[in-house]
Amino acid sequence: MEPLTAGAIAIGTVIATKALEKTGEKVGETLWDKTGKFLASLEKQSPGTITVIEKVPGQPLA
Repeated sequence: MEPLTAGAIAIGTVIATKALEKTGEKVGETLWDKTGKFLASLEKQSPGTITVIEKVPGQPLA
């Protein structure tokens, strides 16, 4: 492989990785915001449900 081709592939890989990271950040932020809005809406409509959800013990991740 020629050095110019290898360099272009390396640069393209870095750019693609950064673009995907930024997309992932945006998806995460949007999901976090939507979840917060949903919980606020649920709390207004059914405050008892939020209380029950908060009392449920967390599941271990492993």
